[in-house]
Amino acid sequence: MPGLTPDQVQKIHKLLHDRQLIQAIKVYHDATGVSLAEAKEAVEEMARNELTKPPSGVRNYDDPVLEGKIKSLLSKGKKIEAVKIYREEYGVSLKEAQDAVERVEISVPRDTTMPIPYEPAIGSDPFAEPEGASRGKIIVLGIVLLVLLCGLGMFFLILLSNS
Repeated sequence: MPGLTPDQVQKIHKLLHDRQLIQAIKVYHDATGVSLAEAKEAVEEMARNELTKPPSGVRNYDDPVLEGKIKSLLSKGKKIEAVKIYREEYGVSLKEAQDAVERVEISVPRDTTMPIPYEPAIGSDPFAEPEGASRGKIIVLGIVLLVLLCGLGMFFLILLSNS
């Protein structure tokens, strides 16, 4: 955090944990000298980031690949699988895993036109159909139908000319 000491960051996180958002914004504002609007935005971002992490007694490190996979599953409506993966990875109870996944779910964008990649650190979803694949199938089907119609027309022309 720019302009914040570790003690100030810890104090802000404690205030967020105690649900004292206004006090946390004040501490950030006083420490950095930014406007209240900027302080509010920064503290809210800190709160969002804090809510998506597993309980501090369980988490030894952040795992962006696992977080990306959980977000991908949530964006596809596979919440049960996301809870299962979270629970297995962090060794928490079912209730704790459900709560944590629900906190992550809040941060998942609802815009379905921009799907979250399967595993951002590795690549895109291996099961996704390539873009334009359905259009290509329609074009091939159209060409096949056109060739069949031409062949059928030639067949009738030959029949008519032989009569």
